[in-house]
Amino acid sequence: MKTMHYVALFLLGALVACNTQQSEPVDLLITNGEVYFSDKNPQTIDIAVRGDSIIAIGKKLNSKYTATKQIDANGLFVMPGFVDAHAHFYGIGNTMQNLNLLGGTTWSDLLKQVEEKAKETKDGEWILGRGWHQDKWTDQPLKTIDGYPAHDELSQISLDNPVMLSHASGHGILVNQKAMNLAGITANTVSPEGGVIVKDSHGEPIGIFQENAERLIRQAYEKSLANQSEKEKNESWLKTIEAAQNHCLENGLTGLHDAGISLQDARQFEHLANAGILNMRIYAMLSDRELQNASQSDINYLKQINHKNFSCKAVKAYMDGALGSRGAWLIEDYTDMPGYKGENVTPLESLANTAKICADNDLQLCIHAIGDRGNREVLNIFENTLQQNLANARWRVEHAQHLHPNEIKKMGDLGVIASMQTVHCTSDAPYVPDRLGDERAEQGAYVWQSLLENNVHIANGTDAPVEKVNPFENIYAAVTRQPKSSEKAFYPNQNLSRKQAIDSYTIWNAYASFSEKKKGSIEVGKLADFTIVDRNLLTCPVEDIEGTNVAYTIVGGKVLYSKNEN
Repeated sequence: MKTMHYVALFLLGALVACNTQQSEPVDLLITNGEVYFSDKNPQTIDIAVRGDSIIAIGKKLNSKYTATKQIDANGLFVMPGFVDAHAHFYGIGNTMQNLNLLGGTTWSDLLKQVEEKAKETKDGEWILGRGWHQDKWTDQPLKTIDGYPAHDELSQISLDNPVMLSHASGHGILVNQKAMNLAGITANTVSPEGGVIVKDSHGEPIGIFQENAERLIRQAYEKSLANQSEKEKNESWLKTIEAAQNHCLENGLTGLHDAGISLQDARQFEHLANAGILNMRIYAMLSDRELQNASQSDINYLKQINHKNFSCKAVKAYMDGALGSRGAWLIEDYTDMPGYKGENVTPLESLANTAKICADNDLQLCIHAIGDRGNREVLNIFENTLQQNLANARWRVEHAQHLHPNEIKKMGDLGVIASMQTVHCTSDAPYVPDRLGDERAEQGAYVWQSLLENNVHIANGTDAPVEKVNPFENIYAAVTRQPKSSEKAFYPNQNLSRKQAIDSYTIWNAYASFSEKKKGSIEVGKLADFTIVDRNLLTCPVEDIEGTNVAYTIVGGKVLYSKNEN
């Protein structure tokens, strides 16, 4: 009898232990997903999350864990959370609330949008928009100078409202006469250093302001906001940030590197993160101009911010402009504008001073450079400042679009990160050979494989709102280099593989923000950030990549977007 009693107790204990194991609680269980791993082939496998981190990856985890929330992925493609390595968070939200001209193919449509907006806008209020590109129009304005539209037609349809429309590149604006009047712009106004007021043959401004000349108009716009109370300004800012966050989550982004914010923005972002309002992970770069005016206590404040959803330990500066507006700084003349090499928009001495401040304060320096001369000068500044310590600093060239072959190897030798936007390649391809000529375009334009072969770390983003924030259009551009307006791929020997394209949105971007030990891949112990989509991006027909739909966006184990619930 004693033996039977002991056996019964043993069996009871085993049953209790089994039940205890089965009922181990977790917050989220993802089952039956086709899971992407950066170091091995995808597997149909389960993922268990407790708190904000992954605690288990394996088969049939629902037999071991009881979840507060369970997602049956049913074969959906589960990837590490997508992160855009170069975008403008406020700009994304702002574009959604103003005229969105991105992708517009006609000048007449731009005029129509402004005319409609003017009908519903009070006299004196500004009309804002962004996204036009003169090289993509199938019709032409009545008057153009160097390919740019003159303001005449725009001014006629908006007599009582100042209009300011940013170029798709973000490096120029088109304004009407009302805006120029408010800014005090006349034929006698001189272009500022690092900027151009485009004028006609009579010396009259045509309404195009490039690079630093934009400030002349933007100051007038900012003056118009002076009557707003601080409460109104804060409410407007918050509304814009919420719009940006919702849009990013809908597109599968769990994080974003914000390329240029103010100290005030940093304080507001930290507040939103602490209040649980900022749910994405924002890695921000302080504007170079803000750094120049910052006190040491301001810098120390930024360095101590350590929230999982917000940090600001990087600085963004500008070396040159954009290729589309011929502001990129080139070694040789523009092929389509002999005698002109583009613009250095920030004096080299100033950038060198910024580099020293960053080096002294252990801040990551990220300098915008598009032209080959601009990239060369950035690498010289990096090398002169940090010498042998560059690889640990992970300083970045933002865009690195057009490189001289000498700088490709040097970038790898120095350990500098090339923070690029693959969709810029297909967007710019129609006019790149015109600007650079075929030889320079092939040797140095968007040379992703050449960079990888020289051990350069690449980060990938969209530069939104310059481009759409949609990561799948970006991945399609990376693997095809196929412009929408052409049947011919843009030097396809530089294409990324599909795996490289996915890694460029995940683990590569984690490395670019010093966070590869916390995120960027699906591993036990890492943050539970996931982008779940409706097709396998490794195996689906290449033409289907752009049409990928986001099923879930999950940050820290919390479902922040679900297609079926939105």
